[in-house]
Amino acid sequence: MCAVLLMLLLAFAVPVLADDSRRRNVDVDAVIPVPPYEHDRLHYFDGRPHHLVPGTVSINRSPYVCDIDRDRFRNRDDFIAHLRRAHHMAPEDIPPRLVVQDGQVHFLDQ
Repeated sequence: MCAVLLMLLLAFAVPVLADDSRRRNVDVDAVIPVPPYEHDRLHYFDGRPHHLVPGTVSINRSPYVCDIDRDRFRNRDDFIAHLRRAHHMAPEDIPPRLVVQDGQVHFLDQ
């Protein structure tokens, strides 16, 4: 009887011990973006965002691009300063001329 019980325990223990996936660290190869749920989105009471230029994320390239001068900027403040100084843009005129494409904010000549 003890031998049968021991054989049963051994039969169940071998597959568990053979599965070492629980002990392995798994590297993440891809991150899949998920659309936000309604409660995760930002809402503005007046219907307009309160940032002059939207924030962005880009990898291995500048997040802000002036397509008129072909200048690229890593910093949002430098980008705004360029638009104000070089193109004489008033703050309220900047947002309608921006396009976010492939993780970059582009200033277009419209």
